[in-house]
Amino acid sequence: MPRRRNKLDPEQLAAPAITNKTVDSFEMSLDSFLRDCRVRNLSESTVRFYRNELNTFQKMLEEQRIDTNPNKITSKIIKENVILAMMDDNRKESAINARLRAVRSLFNFLERERMVVHNPMDSVKLVRQKQTVIETFSREQIHALLRQPNQQTFTGLRDYTMILLLLETGLRIKELVNICVDDVKFDDNMIRVRSPKGSQERLVPFQSTMKRQLRKYLAVRGEVEHDFLFVSIDNKPVAIRTFQERFASYGKQARIKNVRCSPHTCRHTFAKMFVQNGGHAFTLQNILGHNSLEMTRRYVKLFSQDISQEHKKYSPIERLMI
Repeated sequence: MPRRRNKLDPEQLAAPAITNKTVDSFEMSLDSFLRDCRVRNLSESTVRFYRNELNTFQKMLEEQRIDTNPNKITSKIIKENVILAMMDDNRKESAINARLRAVRSLFNFLERERMVVHNPMDSVKLVRQKQTVIETFSREQIHALLRQPNQQTFTGLRDYTMILLLLETGLRIKELVNICVDDVKFDDNMIRVRSPKGSQERLVPFQSTMKRQLRKYLAVRGEVEHDFLFVSIDNKPVAIRTFQERFASYGKQARIKNVRCSPHTCRHTFAKMFVQNGGHAFTLQNILGHNSLEMTRRYVKLFSQDISQEHKKYSPIERLMI
């Protein structure tokens, strides 16, 4: 055998490191990844998202008779057998990107732990998403919606308070139903949000009108065996589904059309009114609990100026007829 050349060529230097930890089973890699998620104390909803998306990813490949060994999955497979396959099924861009984000997180972990030789997601980009119009309530619709709960009843007073708080703070529905009495800081006009989308807590402000309504509701609520702020007539915490259904019912009673009548529309409406009233983008990001400015920028871009009013002011035809 001839003597080895001491100087390494570029191909040899670029060769990936080999490790004994490489996996040949998708189940093994997924289990390791999910355990790492728990070690990093990711929220239950985040872990559940990864598990569901990655199980579906594996099933997609198996149905197409593709080897799911992580070291056999290539960028070509992901592009043709995942992205194009989901496009052929008329799946939304957001759904495709959600799956790609989960797959990327998995392979980034496997690469970091040196359990795969190549990371196929290095050359895979998210698909371009169409920017849809964000639906919000008009001021007239807000007034109509708030007139529907019967405040002569406990459930009506409670629902009115919940709707008002959504519009005042832009909270997510999950955050709203998880507020505890001790989270409401009346001295500081702040609510501590303890169950947001991510793992961090945040403080969300409220003002005097909301303070009066919360005090009124608390006086009627009285003492119960748990600390959840919003309760049913059976003194149990209000369920997300229950409030969503009641909210939709109020929307029908108010004859609100051409906009989705859901608690999340209140979040968009809060953002719109905050921006239009001159609120700062970074403040809005903190209030809404966004991890990045991406969504906040969308709000600012859409709502920083009232397009209809601006068009009325500068319409070529209107000015032509003056």
